[in-house]
Amino acid sequence: MVFRHTAIYLGILVAWSGAPSVQAEEFEKNKDVIVVTGSRVEQALGDVAGSVNVVTEQDLEDELAVDLSTAFRYQTGINATGNAGQAQALNIRGMGGNRVVYVKDGRRVNDAYDGGQGLLVGRGYLDVDGIRQIEVAKGAASSLYGSDALGGIVVITTKTPTDYLSGGDQYVSLQAGFNGLSDETSLSGVFAKRFGDNATSIQLTHRDGSETQNYQETLPEFDYQSTALVLKSQHSLTDTSLLLASVDYFRQETEQLVDLGSHETQDDNSNVSFSLAYKSTLPTLAYDNLDAQVYITNFEQRSDQLRAGNGRSGPYIDSNNYRFEQQIMGAKLVLDKVWTADSIKNQFVYGVDFERYDTVRPRLKSRFDMSGQSVFLNEPQKAFPGADTDMLGIFVQNNAALIKDTLDLQMALRWDRFDMRAKQSSLYSGEFKDIDETAFSPKIGLVYSFTDSLRVYAQYAEGFKIPPHDQAYQSHGVEPFYQILPNAQLAPEYSEGVELGLRGDFDNHQFVFTTFNTQFDGFIASKLVRSEATRIPGVNKAYYQYQNLSDVEIEGVEASYTVWFSDQFAIDGGVTYMHGKDKVNDSYLESISPLHGYLKAKYELGDLSFTAAMRAAKKMDKVPTENSAKTPGWGTLDLFAQYRFGHWQVNGGLFNVLDKHYTHYNSVAGQSVEDDLSQYSQPGRHFAINFKYAL
Repeated sequence: MVFRHTAIYLGILVAWSGAPSVQAEEFEKNKDVIVVTGSRVEQALGDVAGSVNVVTEQDLEDELAVDLSTAFRYQTGINATGNAGQAQALNIRGMGGNRVVYVKDGRRVNDAYDGGQGLLVGRGYLDVDGIRQIEVAKGAASSLYGSDALGGIVVITTKTPTDYLSGGDQYVSLQAGFNGLSDETSLSGVFAKRFGDNATSIQLTHRDGSETQNYQETLPEFDYQSTALVLKSQHSLTDTSLLLASVDYFRQETEQLVDLGSHETQDDNSNVSFSLAYKSTLPTLAYDNLDAQVYITNFEQRSDQLRAGNGRSGPYIDSNNYRFEQQIMGAKLVLDKVWTADSIKNQFVYGVDFERYDTVRPRLKSRFDMSGQSVFLNEPQKAFPGADTDMLGIFVQNNAALIKDTLDLQMALRWDRFDMRAKQSSLYSGEFKDIDETAFSPKIGLVYSFTDSLRVYAQYAEGFKIPPHDQAYQSHGVEPFYQILPNAQLAPEYSEGVELGLRGDFDNHQFVFTTFNTQFDGFIASKLVRSEATRIPGVNKAYYQYQNLSDVEIEGVEASYTVWFSDQFAIDGGVTYMHGKDKVNDSYLESISPLHGYLKAKYELGDLSFTAAMRAAKKMDKVPTENSAKTPGWGTLDLFAQYRFGHWQVNGGLFNVLDKHYTHYNSVAGQSVEDDLSQYSQPGRHFAINFKYAL
């Protein structure tokens, strides 16, 4: 359906590209953006045979982003779920949760467990201050990044000491902000200093906020505070080699009080990573550039809860201590070599990745009667036993200039092996089998340049996702109602994607038009395997198991266009259309977003700039069943302003200026039409402001 009209669309855009030229140096161009998601080495965005969205440090500042969700307001093909103070995740072309890989500064972000609605509880806890760039490669990326890159990859890069110093010897900045989305106040500071051959930077951010409210402001509030610290030390060994040591720490605490003593929650999420990287640009026979890294990450999520209940013996108070802990030890080696044969320039990128995951999921419960006497203490509760997982990947990619400055061929292949072993625990009576799998992931792409400014690309790529430990080894239930059975026969999920696109990068305008079609095989979902009568009349016990059940197809169109009318005035817009179905059940996917888009107009006058931004989405009525929730169409208006004077910079924003009542479909996908969905509505009018001093 999508590819049927591709030739017509491409023809229109080729003709459209002949507009007059005006130079606008102040605005960033795609041809100047450097990314690493296309080949795992630096590459111009225009040379990538695939779709990559980029959010820069400047974007984060201009749009007053405070987290992942607010960083991707104005992007094609990407939606965010979760709010400030909570776990957050990105949905890429209808794929989210554990089907998208996250990498921060070369390290895999902690795994997590399925929390429902596409969210992985435990992911998305990071701070955006100090981020240089976020890249999102849309579509399968397993040929370079391995498992989990079924639907895409998110690569987050923070600034190094030399990024801050920019050739100088010292850098200092302070910034303070307020964001009415969650009444968050923030304070951040950066200090960077050069000491001979060494450059060191420290970035510290603290935030205090509360629950992101719905439009009616009826949600039970919680308070949160977070602290982020990034310490990096970069030492030049020679003119062509360096060491980079880093410590990345993040902690967020939330507290919710609904009823004193009977409904209280305290969550504590912490993540600390230690990394050592070595880079060399001294050419050898084996490589021109070498990038090696070893790291260790410790993540812990802890939730302490008080919950009132009433059983056969009377009322009680449960004290729950739920935790999710994961340690990752990783190593990577990435090399590239340029080699010319028969007048064809080849850039080979090859290397190896290794990760070892140690995952546990302790759950303890204590119960007290209303007089405060203990009924039982620290009784273990079932969920899944945790697992030890080893993942090894070997990859190679060749970027070949078949016709200089005209036709490039990009081919990649990766071999992965993973071993997953359940933790031994007396809590679980069943025997869990080891899961050993291997996978090959190929990719091939072509980039053809009509001119230096107009290019067409095509790409075929495959992806895969290993069975997650929380689904393969899930083993718990509530007597006598249901039981979830483990399944050691789970196989990986696979995807095959085809993409065709056209890019134009001209002096006064640029555009990207993309059509895509992706087939996903072996989707893992929960299935009712049997039902048994219980001792309670009329009550049957249901037994569920995660199995490879569904085959899914997603196709769509994305388009973005930017035009500079002068050095001061520019307009930028984008639109996304997607269509997705579960082919086994012939039902619409709940993870697909309705037709949506954005339009921004920016005017610069010296050190002062103004931006008006509109977002809109069509009503969503293509839902899995008649009883599934639907959402009406909506549109909002946001206003931004920025002023620079001396060493100071002030950014301000007014969001949902017209105070519209609306709900994102992704927030209610999977809910029943009979449910009260008011809690998922978006906040009304609010403002944000940020002050920054840099020296």
